[in-house]
Amino acid sequence: MEEKEIYKKAFSLLKKAIENYGLLNENERFIIGVSGGKDSLCLTHLLNEYNKRENKNWDFICVYVKPDFINFDIKRLIKFFEKHNIKYEILETNISDKIRTGKKSPCFFCSRERKRILFNFADKLNINKVAFAHHLEDVNETFLLNLFFNSEVSTFLPKQDFFDGKFYIIRPLYFFTTPLIKNYNKIFKIKPIRNPCPYIKENKREEIRKFLEKYYKIDERIRENIFKGIKNIKEKYLP
Repeated sequence: MEEKEIYKKAFSLLKKAIENYGLLNENERFIIGVSGGKDSLCLTHLLNEYNKRENKNWDFICVYVKPDFINFDIKRLIKFFEKHNIKYEILETNISDKIRTGKKSPCFFCSRERKRILFNFADKLNINKVAFAHHLEDVNETFLLNLFFNSEVSTFLPKQDFFDGKFYIIRPLYFFTTPLIKNYNKIFKIKPIRNPCPYIKENKREEIRKFLEKYYKIDERIRENIFKGIKNIKEKYLP
């Protein structure tokens, strides 16, 4: 796929998600939750480009929540923000003790803590939307995670409300695949920053991801088929 085609497809899928699900309006203020990985940096760069190109007059700020167990290269992240004239905030959290004494998985505590901090920060700024870089494969993985470990059929929504609509998490990369994100980053020379999480081996999502990647390699259609199948429920054949 040529560069122009990748760029065009990325903008088209972003626009599709924003317009189909009413993710963002003109003149809107919102937060982007950034991890420093390939997905969140792609989202940040793409929304910034889209904002300028489409004259949306968005006012957004990128926020990185730094757990106390990660030796993260903040300088490289800040350099990325400053290079593209993007507002940012680095927030720290002490979560190690909760993980060590808690009964639930480290990922559960970390995810809940990051959401709490992002929502509190958004509340201070009177902002009610937080954008995350979850994409098509994340939707697939969450679907299987919830089926395998929670006995339920559910997954990420492109727009999800919290606290009776006080806050919304939006996912502008909802239709994006990992190959498209990697190609987009390659075009704009966006290099993800490694996140050395010490609990990666305990991560059930990582296990599901590796499981699915094997099948994506066998047949590329499986990636899209799972995503489409989530909406194609045959109730007649379900108890």
